[in-house]
Amino acid sequence: MKTQSHLMATDKKPTIVSTEEGYDRWSEIYDTNKNPLTALDELVFFNHFPNSISDLHIADLGCGTGRVSNMLAKKGALVTGIDGSAGMLTKARNQSQDTITYQHHNFDAPLPFQNHSFDHVVSCLVLEHLPDLKLFFSEANRICKSGGLVYLTGMHPGMMLKGNEANFTDPVTGDEVRPKGYAHEMADFVNAIQHSGLKLDEMREYNGTTELAADYPKANKYLNWPMLVCFICKAGN
Repeated sequence: MKTQSHLMATDKKPTIVSTEEGYDRWSEIYDTNKNPLTALDELVFFNHFPNSISDLHIADLGCGTGRVSNMLAKKGALVTGIDGSAGMLTKARNQSQDTITYQHHNFDAPLPFQNHSFDHVVSCLVLEHLPDLKLFFSEANRICKSGGLVYLTGMHPGMMLKGNEANFTDPVTGDEVRPKGYAHEMADFVNAIQHSGLKLDEMREYNGTTELAADYPKANKYLNWPMLVCFICKAGN
């Protein structure tokens, strides 16, 4: 029989905080947290992103601890990483390469760059934290050179149908913490892309697999269920 204290512990609701506060707190363990969605995102990245990017200027919107920025820099790109979490940027700078520059910026305001500043733009696993998709996509289009690749990935809306949102366990309190998220539907993404001036070349959806679950047991609940959505666009400004 479950005791009252056990019931209280297991039924405790997650703590929902602002996106910035959530990722500031998450930054302490983010790179050591075995996250199947992050792993899947990395696995498919260069299926869609060109390998020949040496000396190209690339913006990484929502760069976090520099996961994607470092992947790009290793292939010779000149990367500008932008994020709204000071904590994540501190971690990013501590493991940065010489060809990466990091800036703090909240995405509820226009980006601090001139038109056509970058050859390509990427944003990985950020979309679920954006209240205004149209502003974000329009800004990504504006700062990218005409015809450049704008590559966007996010948690698939289907994951929320299984009750999942970006979350972590606070190592100090043991509480589940969820940075503020927004339940966008697929139509919301497509409409925002069309509104922004971007040209949507391809949309891909990726399911959880047995191979992923073998390394990341949390992925077992998503076998043959959509986890990741990718939008491969061209800047149309």
